[in-house]
Amino acid sequence: MSAMEDVRKLVPRRPPEGFLDWAAAVLQGELDTHGFLYEQEWVEDWGLDVILDEYARPRKRKMVRVECSCCGYQELYHYGRGQKGYGFVLPESYTEEEGGTVYEDGNCILCPQCGCQVQIRRRAALRKTGWFAPAEGMAMSACVVGEDHLLVLTGWVIQRRVFAGGGEHLEAIPAEAYVFSAWDCAQLMGWTNAYSGHAGYFIQYTRDWRQPRTWTERWGEEENIFGLSEHLLAGSCLPHCKLDVYMQPRPGARHCPVVWMRLYQAHPNAEGALLHGLPRVLDDLIRAGTRKDRWEKNAGGELELPELDWTQNRPARMFRLNREELRMARGQDWDVLFWDLYRHSKAAGEVLTEQDIVNAFFLGDEHVGQLVGLGPVARSIRYLLRQCGQWEDDYAPEPEDEDPPADGEMPDVQILIDYWDMAGRLGWDLSNERVRFPHNLIAAHDEAAAGTALLEQKGVAGKFRVRRMALRKYAFASGGLLIRPAASQKELTDEGNALRHCVSTYGRRHADGQTAIFFIRKKSSPRSSYYTLELDEKELTVRQNRGLRNCPRTPEVQAFEDLWLSWVRAGAPRDKAGRPVIGADRETVVA
Repeated sequence: MSAMEDVRKLVPRRPPEGFLDWAAAVLQGELDTHGFLYEQEWVEDWGLDVILDEYARPRKRKMVRVECSCCGYQELYHYGRGQKGYGFVLPESYTEEEGGTVYEDGNCILCPQCGCQVQIRRRAALRKTGWFAPAEGMAMSACVVGEDHLLVLTGWVIQRRVFAGGGEHLEAIPAEAYVFSAWDCAQLMGWTNAYSGHAGYFIQYTRDWRQPRTWTERWGEEENIFGLSEHLLAGSCLPHCKLDVYMQPRPGARHCPVVWMRLYQAHPNAEGALLHGLPRVLDDLIRAGTRKDRWEKNAGGELELPELDWTQNRPARMFRLNREELRMARGQDWDVLFWDLYRHSKAAGEVLTEQDIVNAFFLGDEHVGQLVGLGPVARSIRYLLRQCGQWEDDYAPEPEDEDPPADGEMPDVQILIDYWDMAGRLGWDLSNERVRFPHNLIAAHDEAAAGTALLEQKGVAGKFRVRRMALRKYAFASGGLLIRPAASQKELTDEGNALRHCVSTYGRRHADGQTAIFFIRKKSSPRSSYYTLELDEKELTVRQNRGLRNCPRTPEVQAFEDLWLSWVRAGAPRDKAGRPVIGADRETVVA
């Protein structure tokens, strides 16, 4: 019988020695909320009338006793009525006339004594469990178990538990474990989905491990693993997996340890790709392959990465490069953007130099790869760099401008590609260098956009109606923003005029289903242009999202785009009332 058939008894459910102290330091930002308990208390009120009358008896007055679980601070606060019941009023905000702000169960404040962030809870609400968890984090540990020296990665949920009687401690709950043999992996689950008519769906932690026959990798990213070392791995059944090297910090890296181990088990030459190849490219490929919408239904955490040639043992050939190209790539620390740019350009017949890659880096445009196949890539990059410098030298604010334009107004790859596309449709001679690389790209782009807009208005009205009906399923609103598909060529023209970009020229491609144009609006002014988004319907990725004068996304718009895109990738689900819902349980209704 294989050791992987049942490994539940091999994996400890208690954290290793020193783990909680380590987790407290690593997860300091996630576990920095403590408890602030309160309960009603009757106290004697020795008012002035009682002091002056020796025969008067003191009255009873309702007060609230508070206690901080972090520093032990205790004090009596004024009683107050809140929305959920009774609470307390902080001394500095209390007045006899107005009372003051009432804080109650669930609110967060800073402890007046120690200054720590605390969550307020009423003691009586803790009668059933005896504790509550104001803060929670996740951490992972590594160990070797069994006669076969199986490597185990255990995922823990770390809770800061505050007890009804006062005091607190950290509790480590075994949530998941991944047990690796030399060739296989078993998953152990320490939780299950539960349902309560009062609380709805929730996670319930179990007393014992359960081992499913088929499983999906759920843990995802992890930045630190307690107990992981070269010595530990050397004593395991996978001594050459280099998990410790993979977990080392790299620019932009987000580590997925379980995925790396499964990749190594399937392709042991991944060790060479990591040590002697392009580790940042590996990081980017793993991150793309484990994107939520792609990874939710993974089979046992397996990730193939067909972009690499796993039939090769030499790192250069694995990355589809020769030895000199790999040397150059390692010297410049390529990520997947430059790797793709180089090899795709080479496949198209143009070999880029080290300086060409440096120029692409200084251009700083994530869409630079779109230049491949549209002409000389190196020449186009150099042209855009000169245009950016020229733009900075030549720009003069228009009289009505109150503020300087956003950086996104600068010439970029998408503007150049749009210009070439429009010029081609207008019949301009792009073989002429002066036409292909005009002296002023922005001016030439605007001229081409004006001419193309006239062409787009012919014969697309009916197609727009059909397109609007097909795309309306993606209409969405959240927070202060909404998104909807473009309804007509006139709307595209008005959008382009308002935001001073060339979306008006996308009308025919939108109407023909080659692309999908959406308008992002503020709920407070739904008729006013704000941002324009282009969606790739096949890949469900955003090609571009631009505001006034092609300015980049604000953090608010980026967050809205991410939320909308995740909803679209989930199939754009709606409840019975037609409202969008998000989340794995599809229970969260988007307001």
